[in-house]
Amino acid sequence: MKITQQYMGRLMWILVWLSSFFIGANVSAQNQDSLKNAAHDSARKAFTERIQEMGRAEAASSIAKYNEGRIHLEQRSVMEELKKTNEKIKIYLQHSIDTASISDDIQSVENYLAIVKEGIVVHRGTAQTQRNLSVSSAIIDQLIGIMGKRKATVDRYASELMGFRDRIDSLSSDSVLYIYPTDTAGLIRYYKKMVVVVKEIAPIDTALNVALSNVQDLQVKTDLVVYELRSSYENIEAEVKKLAANSLNREYPNIWQTPTYSRPFGDIIRFSIAKELLALQFYASDNLPQIFLLLVLIVMSTLFIRRLKLRLKQTGTPKEEIKTKLITRYPLLSAILIVVSIFQFIFITPPFIFSFLIWPVSAVCLTIIFYKYITRFWMIFWIVMVLLFTIACATNMLLQASRVERWIMVILALAGIVYALCVFFSGRSMELREKRILYFIAIFIVTELLALVFNIYGRYNLSKTFLISGYIGIVVAILFLWTVQLINEGLSIATSVYRHPDRQLFYINFNRIGNKSPAFLYVLLIIGWFVVVGRNFYEFKSLAWFTHDFLTKPRSLGNYDFTINGIAIFITILFCSLFLSQIVSFFSVDHSATRTGEQKKGKIGTGSLVLLLRIFIISAGLFLAFAAAGIPLDRITIILGALGVGIGLGLQGLVNNLVSGLVIAFERPVNIGDIIEVHGKLGTMKSIGFRSSIISLSDGACLVIPNGDLLSQHLTNWTMGKNAKRVTLQIGVAYGTDLDQVKNILTGVLKAEEKIMAPPDPIVIAKDFNDSSIDFQVIFWVHHIAQASEVTSDIITRIDKAFKDSGVVIPFPQQDLYIHKIDR
Repeated sequence: MKITQQYMGRLMWILVWLSSFFIGANVSAQNQDSLKNAAHDSARKAFTERIQEMGRAEAASSIAKYNEGRIHLEQRSVMEELKKTNEKIKIYLQHSIDTASISDDIQSVENYLAIVKEGIVVHRGTAQTQRNLSVSSAIIDQLIGIMGKRKATVDRYASELMGFRDRIDSLSSDSVLYIYPTDTAGLIRYYKKMVVVVKEIAPIDTALNVALSNVQDLQVKTDLVVYELRSSYENIEAEVKKLAANSLNREYPNIWQTPTYSRPFGDIIRFSIAKELLALQFYASDNLPQIFLLLVLIVMSTLFIRRLKLRLKQTGTPKEEIKTKLITRYPLLSAILIVVSIFQFIFITPPFIFSFLIWPVSAVCLTIIFYKYITRFWMIFWIVMVLLFTIACATNMLLQASRVERWIMVILALAGIVYALCVFFSGRSMELREKRILYFIAIFIVTELLALVFNIYGRYNLSKTFLISGYIGIVVAILFLWTVQLINEGLSIATSVYRHPDRQLFYINFNRIGNKSPAFLYVLLIIGWFVVVGRNFYEFKSLAWFTHDFLTKPRSLGNYDFTINGIAIFITILFCSLFLSQIVSFFSVDHSATRTGEQKKGKIGTGSLVLLLRIFIISAGLFLAFAAAGIPLDRITIILGALGVGIGLGLQGLVNNLVSGLVIAFERPVNIGDIIEVHGKLGTMKSIGFRSSIISLSDGACLVIPNGDLLSQHLTNWTMGKNAKRVTLQIGVAYGTDLDQVKNILTGVLKAEEKIMAPPDPIVIAKDFNDSSIDFQVIFWVHHIAQASEVTSDIITRIDKAFKDSGVVIPFPQQDLYIHKIDR
């Protein structure tokens, strides 16, 4: 307490002194003279200045400390960013491009280019050949594509490295790093930090510089190769146009004259094989998805034809008649012939060697199918034409003219003309199963005659074009004609083995086909034949380029940009997705009318799985069609908006059925093959579609019922209850009959029937006293609902026989009639 009072006293003294110094100055001033006042004023001023000086010094010291702290933070931030960038560079360099591989690719492309130049720049010869130029152009086009990808990779890598280099240089040149601490201790600490950062950055910085140097050298090499490729491509295209413009001019001396330039035939074969294999390698690698699709289509077609053959056997068709069906003799060979003939057009501008590999395969398949089907005369004609065709195709792969080849071309043309004339005027046309072949034989004779004349008089390129076009025309025409025949035969078989509504799945009215092929198949055949033959002519290629430009030219409709090619792709993809969904449905819809096996719970049934798969295929096809056609997906919202308006105006029923289809797919109240009862009608579930389902009734008719009605009606699913059915019979016996005897008889009859389930055991009960009989009720179960009528009939027959043997009477209704006479 005393201590507190002591401190309070001192505090009061200080306050008094301060008040006397500041506040009490006026009171003191009144008692002091003017000199004393002046001294006090001077002291106060000096004190004030000293206090202000101390404040300014402290403020300057605080600002310096603040700036030094801020600079330290900025320096630390820059150093951390340097470290992070250094780590990014380190990781990026570890996963960088394989420059050695790209260098090897560049070397390989240079080697390929050297092969391409063979016969064009090196050993040019007297004149260029159209085949050599076309093959070389195709190879260079592929090489440009390969090097274009490599160049893009190298440029992107170089750009990333330059970005890292600029980032490192930008951080390293930051001025804040060069503001050093004023004190010695701080300067030493900062120096040590800088040394650590430099040691961490230096190796990566060196590696970055090396990588930049290497990639810049690689860029130079890549640019040079790309330039050389493009220059060579332009030169070859110029040569092609020049050759096409002068196609009627003489290129070589007449066949009997000595050529001015001669090259060993072996060298020509060697570089021709190298170029052709190179073209095949590049084209096959770029078209692997199409090749895979072709193989898948062959497998699917084989399965379909095998199924047709199996259905023929199931329908009781005699074996002799099945053997007469050409398409089902060899399902795999028929599938190869049909698929290759039709779907070869998915390969855009294939090299000749690629076509040369698939055409003989089809020819061999047709030869085996022809065996013992056509007459011996026309079989020999076909085999001879295939052999000559093979030799002509082999000759066509020679890329430089030679005297030996020209004589081979003369022999081929003469042999083809002479043999075709003999066949044409042989009078054996009545043996032909396809009379249209005669038209193509006539065309073949004309083209080979032109090839012979042009070759004799030195028009080598024109002669070779007509020679190979003639042989391709005759062989491909026969392949196409018999492809149409096989398709027609397959459709005719489908007409006989598939009943309504199965054949609706392909949108074809099979009843209209009969034994005559549809006209549109022949139209497609003629178009395809012109395409295959026309590929050998430069004019066809010019027309193809014009068509391509027309289809891909951008067009505008309001704010929407489109191309005809995009619209065609959109429609094609949608059609293919719909067709594929129908094929999936086709291969799953044709089950047997009944299904006695127990269905596993918790597992999606066939019908639900098929419906979901079809929905997925169509949905994926729709979005893929929009993407492939270049239509922005945000435009779909407009379609959905319009669809919403349509739903509100009158599509409720359609949408209800579509949604009900989805509900059936997920809830699975009914499945394909289930035995159901709707509206009192018993039938088997045939198919479940998007909008409606099909029920095969027991009387043979098919009931088409909307999915909405299928869910809203009282549906009885016998299959869901394991197809078992309870049968109840009402039996009456005469009054006075031994009821125990009746029970024993009925029980014995029921136990003797093997088709009655046990357990549950049959039940026999006395039910009621009727007017003229005592009624018994017999209850038993059968394994399958389809057996109910048959078993009931057998049981009634056996009960009647057992009652007769035992003397049990089944009474008929009796009534006593009393007639009263009325007295009048």
